[in-house]
Amino acid sequence: MIQKILRATALTGAAVVILALSSCDSAQRTIYLKDAEVAKTYGVKYDSGIVIQKGDKLGITVTSLRNPELALPFNAKGLVAAAKTQSTLPTVSLPEGVNEPNSPDAQLSYLVDANGNIQFPVLGTLQVQGMTLEQVSEIIRTRLVAEKYLVDAHVVTKFDNLRVMLLGAFMALTTFNTNATSLTDRGSFHLDNPQTNVLELISRVGGLSEQADFERVSVIRRVGNEYAYYRLNMLSKDIFDSPAFYLQQNDIIYAEYKYQKKDSEAKLLSTITYVTSALSTLVTAMALITVLKK
Repeated sequence: MIQKILRATALTGAAVVILALSSCDSAQRTIYLKDAEVAKTYGVKYDSGIVIQKGDKLGITVTSLRNPELALPFNAKGLVAAAKTQSTLPTVSLPEGVNEPNSPDAQLSYLVDANGNIQFPVLGTLQVQGMTLEQVSEIIRTRLVAEKYLVDAHVVTKFDNLRVMLLGAFMALTTFNTNATSLTDRGSFHLDNPQTNVLELISRVGGLSEQADFERVSVIRRVGNEYAYYRLNMLSKDIFDSPAFYLQQNDIIYAEYKYQKKDSEAKLLSTITYVTSALSTLVTAMALITVLKK
């Protein structure tokens, strides 16, 4: 009889311990957008795109198929090359806000100053704040053609410092994953695409950690001299309706912790200790009852 009780008690204790251990892994099986319906489309409510702000750095490249040498003065990279050689092309001094590259092949950036301007070679001061990349490219192209510098000018503008900041329970932060794409320094993530949404970001940094609260991912965004605060529930399709679904430059994304790892380990140890103590007491009581009955 005693052996049966001990066997049953041992099996019960093992089951309780296994259940406690498996509960710590439940966060890893969290389903994103679990209320979304299969084969149903969801429109994004806010998709205005990123516009240029003060402090942005722009990479602007001007090319010409007919006369590529005439495009050289309109490229910051080309200006440095021309300055280092005895070129017969028109010489133009480096504009304010353009920095000397570390290597001849480095792409130079145009800094958007406190007034929202950049200093562009030959064309001078250009107001770019509040514009899209495409608008800046078109303005420069139009002026180059209209002022007869280049009849077939082609202009490409991109962000050179497009990044967001990560805080909290991201896998790339909690595991110090230095191989995460574009995670060049802890907490700073560089975006290759100005149309990056929060789901793409989470995917590229390895996902949220098992300690994250998937219903409490916050985005802090600077708007002028103020900050806007958005809360995203990654388990709900409602994220498509949030202004923070598409990321902006210098956004701060904070994934809150549901529990700390040390706290969870302490709770698990406490649970196992409590179960073991209770089972031990039960076995002792059953043994005493059996002895007294004899």
